[in-house]
Amino acid sequence: MKFQQQTWNLKDVLPSHSGPEFDTELEKLKSDLKRFEHLKQKLSPKISTNDLLKALKLYEKIRKNDARFECYAYMYFSQDTASQEARAFKSRMDELDADVSNRTVFFNLWLTKLDDKTANRLTANINEDYVYYVKKLRKLKPHVLDEAVEQAINTKNTTGRLAMIQLYEQIANAFEFTIWVDGKTLKDERGKTQKFAYGELVRLVFGPDAKRREAAYKALYKEFIPRKDVLGEIYQALVRDWRNEYIKTRHYSSPISVFNLANDVPDEAVDTLLSVCKENSEIFQKFFSLKARLLKMKQMSRYHIYAPLKKSEKKIQYSDAVNMVLDAYNSFHPRLGELARRVFEQDHIDSEIRKGKMSGAYCMSITPKIIPYVLINYAGSISHVMSIGHEVGHSLHTMLASHHSQLTYHSHTPLAEIASIFGELILSEKLMEEEKDPQVKQDLLVLILSDLYATIPRQAYFTMFEKDAHGAVDKGATVDKLADLYFSGLKKQFGNAVHVPKEFKWEWITIPHIYRYPFYCWTYSFGNLVTLGLYNKFKEEGESFKPKYIKLLSYGGSESPEKVLTEVGVDIRSEKFWQGGFNIIKGMIDDLKRATKLI
Repeated sequence: MKFQQQTWNLKDVLPSHSGPEFDTELEKLKSDLKRFEHLKQKLSPKISTNDLLKALKLYEKIRKNDARFECYAYMYFSQDTASQEARAFKSRMDELDADVSNRTVFFNLWLTKLDDKTANRLTANINEDYVYYVKKLRKLKPHVLDEAVEQAINTKNTTGRLAMIQLYEQIANAFEFTIWVDGKTLKDERGKTQKFAYGELVRLVFGPDAKRREAAYKALYKEFIPRKDVLGEIYQALVRDWRNEYIKTRHYSSPISVFNLANDVPDEAVDTLLSVCKENSEIFQKFFSLKARLLKMKQMSRYHIYAPLKKSEKKIQYSDAVNMVLDAYNSFHPRLGELARRVFEQDHIDSEIRKGKMSGAYCMSITPKIIPYVLINYAGSISHVMSIGHEVGHSLHTMLASHHSQLTYHSHTPLAEIASIFGELILSEKLMEEEKDPQVKQDLLVLILSDLYATIPRQAYFTMFEKDAHGAVDKGATVDKLADLYFSGLKKQFGNAVHVPKEFKWEWITIPHIYRYPFYCWTYSFGNLVTLGLYNKFKEEGESFKPKYIKLLSYGGSESPEKVLTEVGVDIRSEKFWQGGFNIIKGMIDDLKRATKLI
């Protein structure tokens, strides 16, 4: 089947961002909010289970429709972050979301503060999704505030945290990059100096031309470093806001505990994960030393860690890339192939590279009944094929969990990467099987290992930097001191295996995740190492593993990550388990050595 690159069709989320149909949808949400507010007077320890169930269903309906407005706004903004109309609409919808949260917060606060006896009585005979939702809420009991304070925080965030994040994205996504190679700028087809969008810059970083790789990084920092004070101050403001709310006001034990508890993962498990990642830095240092020899370099440079081995880059047409992904998922299980196809057939993917379009890639799951949306910046490389496979994997996860409530169908973030990474492994194995050229196979193995570096130790070190940075900002660290702190982490990460030019001390201001989602990055390390273990089980168990895997994804967020993974024999508190993932990677590096005879 033929597929064309295009922008997505957002009409399955909302009919438009303005006009009579939009107004009708908005009025429905406002009407439901008024009905819900009237329930406040009925909330007491004597409430019946039936009345609680009615309240939960109405709350779920409100959250579902609020998600449609909020997600539409974010995707509309993602299409063109330079659009004043899109920015204004997103700000308006951020305020709507805050209003919804303010007017419904009394319900979650009431549930959270119930005594155990009443909570157990009310949830004894209701839907299991609702039971887990209430149980998870009640874990936040020590950190919730009075209703008026919660409302004030929600309101503050629209012109505070959310506004600062949007300002960062507006600045970062507006950059146009000029690439200088041998004293000349790269030209477009008309012979004029070419202006590159961020997505095109990333393609050069992963490309076969060493001079262009280095030039792309230098172009990146040429734009970002002059704005380091502004972007650094934005980050510091976000860190201070985080500490003021969560440490000083809500009394969490540490900044990272906020994210961990929200995802129902014990701090102990995250600490163990990060510790094991740090202890295994040498594994990837050895990989980069090997890769340098394969590239005939004396020492690997940070400019070239993502370099492919082959001399010329094979460009893969978008339609071929989509079919590769669909075939791979279908080969594992026809149900996955059928679900993946829906994303493309319903035009729920934006794959073009455009000026102003948000960089990177994401999957947006909105409600259980709406097929998820995918944003990528497809430029034709094998890494972009993998990116399609990765984001479509996210969509499969939520589609398999679509029988759950709006309140629980979203997977917890640490498990959210399993389906995407597992999909990449299926795809890479299929590509390895079908590829006849041993040189291309070798290059694919290097690509996989490079990607594992990017998604395991790299993400773990981002999180370690965040932990240190939050403490440093609290002690008055300057933006320059934060850069020194980041550079120190890079040296520990790469050791003597990789030369790191000094401009990379500013890499942290180019990483959107630490601005948008504090402490999110460890979930990539978590997801990759867990998935390596699961994929190893699949290779050992064969067909009998497939229903277990689909069941795991079908949980969505209806149980804790620890419980879901325990069912497949995973202990997330065990150093031995996390080390097992690194042992698999070490075996892959040994395979590469044997294949290249560089033992």
